[in-house]
Parts: sequence; C-alpha cells; structure tokens
Amino acid sequence: MKNYDIILIGTGQATGSLVQEFLEKGKAIAVAEADRVGGSCVNWGCTPTKTVIASAQAAHMVRRSAEFGIEATV
Repeated sequence: MKNYDIILIGTGQATGSLVQEFLEKGKAIAVAEADRVGGSCVNWGCTPTKTVIASAQAAHMVRRSAEFGIEATV
C-alpha cells in the first residue's frame, strides 16, 4: 500500500495552488475527485456565471454606444 503525506478530498479552485506548494515541499499527494476537477465554482457555478454576466454587460454597452457618440453594429 502506498503512503501519502496529504490526501485532498474533492478539488476546488485552490487545488492547483495547494498541489504545487505541497510538491515543492516534497510531499506525496493523493487527490480524490468524484466529478470534474476544479469543483462546482469553476465548472458550472461562479466562473461560468461571471462570464455570462460580463458578456451581457458588453452587449448592453454596445447597444447603448450611440448614447456615447460611438457608432457600433451588432
């Protein structure tokens, strides 16, 4: 049986930073993830939502561009 210094259960946004730091310290690491690496925030929560909101905001500003003296077509 293999021994580990650290076992991460689930992966979230901090996993990449943590793993890198542990590896630099020479730690043996095991990671257990049931679904997609990165967790809910990266894959279907916060990050995708922020992307959709930013795109909608940009489209809104393009539609209003004439109010600012800018001619833009969509």
